[in-house]
Amino acid sequence: MKSRTDLADRVLQRHLDLVYQRATWETLWEDIAKYVMPRKAGIFTKESQPSVEDETLLFDGTAVRANMVLANGQLSWMTPMESRWFTMEPPKPMESEDSIEQWFQRCTEVVQAELARSNFYTEIHELYLDRGAFGTAAIMVEAGRSSSLNFTKLDIGTFAISENDEGLVDTISREYEMTARQAALKFGVESLPEPMRKELESPKGNRKFPIVHTIYPRGPGEIEFGKRDSANKPFASVYVCKQTRTVLLASGFDEQPFFCTRYLKWKNAEAYGYSPSWTALPEARQLNFLEKQLDSLAELTAFPRILIPADFDGDIDLRAGGVTYFDPNNPSATPKEWGTGGRYDVGVARAETKRNAINEAFHVDLFKMFAMLEKQMTAREVMERSAEKLIQFSPTFARMTTELFNPMLRRTFAILARQGKFPPPPQQLVMIGAIPEPEISYNSRVALAIKQLENAAFIRTSEMLLPYAQIKPEMLDNFDFDEITRDMARNDGLPARWLMDEDMVAQMRAQRAQAAQAAMEAEQLERTASALGKAGAVKQDSMLAGMLPGLRAA
Repeated sequence: MKSRTDLADRVLQRHLDLVYQRATWETLWEDIAKYVMPRKAGIFTKESQPSVEDETLLFDGTAVRANMVLANGQLSWMTPMESRWFTMEPPKPMESEDSIEQWFQRCTEVVQAELARSNFYTEIHELYLDRGAFGTAAIMVEAGRSSSLNFTKLDIGTFAISENDEGLVDTISREYEMTARQAALKFGVESLPEPMRKELESPKGNRKFPIVHTIYPRGPGEIEFGKRDSANKPFASVYVCKQTRTVLLASGFDEQPFFCTRYLKWKNAEAYGYSPSWTALPEARQLNFLEKQLDSLAELTAFPRILIPADFDGDIDLRAGGVTYFDPNNPSATPKEWGTGGRYDVGVARAETKRNAINEAFHVDLFKMFAMLEKQMTAREVMERSAEKLIQFSPTFARMTTELFNPMLRRTFAILARQGKFPPPPQQLVMIGAIPEPEISYNSRVALAIKQLENAAFIRTSEMLLPYAQIKPEMLDNFDFDEITRDMARNDGLPARWLMDEDMVAQMRAQRAQAAQAAMEAEQLERTASALGKAGAVKQDSMLAGMLPGLRAA
């Protein structure tokens, strides 16, 4: 019992340390939320019911919409539900084995189907929103009860993270609330502390208890050699009731179950990420102020101020077609507008400049371009339009691939393998006795567009060199056209199974060369025979007859 008490104390102290390190980011997140995600403006405040108070302080929603376009674009063009956006392949030493490759292809289909049945696409969309707004987002993957997989996107401000020596997040500690009933379903009644049990027996039972959940890699001294039970798995998972300092569950995972992705890193020494909102925040603040002032100016123009002389006698009728009487002997004492000469057009121009800056920070043009591409556009036109925008977006796509997609899909693969969702493995894997981690390749619209930048570079190079190659053809010897052909096909999304194996290509070329050599020799013999026929018969015992086997002297 003492060891579990010590474990609870260590977990809670570690949680406090990580939250303390996170504190410098909290004010910034609150500020960003006001202009980019108003529904999360109260990150560190608890509200019993929804409120629109923060939305009423927002006079321009450009940053909100830009972040939505970024999130929607990533969902539609990077992880689309309706089409395959990744492929699982065997490790390099096994890629030549057709049966193994076909098995991984079938596993890819299973993973894709299970992701569609789960809550993956709703949770990943929320992750995209948080990542674009705050620069840091996290998601957990566990085996589900209602479906094979269950994804949980962790809300910003509820978790704190820590990196390992390679700069990858390997520790997370989060705090959230659970009712006694929820805790009983997850941990079992026997694991609950006394206050939770009493609340469970209460007629209402709606009281919530703060829970701290920490996941971290176990060190060398924490794992007993040869054991694979929950207490000896590579990653520890500990739930603690914060109020009673009681361990509710101490278990573990075979793989890291959570994945934290940063839009870009702020500093190498910092675990948290940098987002487009940081770049766009000054413009978002100024644009909000500008729109507020422009609204006031528009209202003033529509309903102008009226200057009334002190000695004016009568009522002023401001209605359309209204009549106001004044003293004709004193024309200067008539009511008139004043202070309505503001330059609305100047304000609109400045606001548009701010909007463009915000949209640029969130790559709005890139995803709108994908959505608006006309079918009659050539591949060359698509590449030229997207090249500049993709170069700006590719760094964050690369970080998302390494920090989120690769480990998440491998974790998903392992969960489904343990559940027996995949077809029986081929004999080669059975003989090995283990299923290797798959290699992941991506064929979403964005992934292919980034790869096609290489194709565009070759097309430009070949167009530039073509006139000179006609003068000096040997300059083309600098290019490996076989490698270029295969890479360009892959970059354009051609399935790998449609490409011939390189050994088979070499064999076909050898056979073709032999056939060409034989045809050339046969043609030479035919020409020689034809020449001899015209010159006359060849005697059987002549030297020429011996040099021409197969020819008969007449």
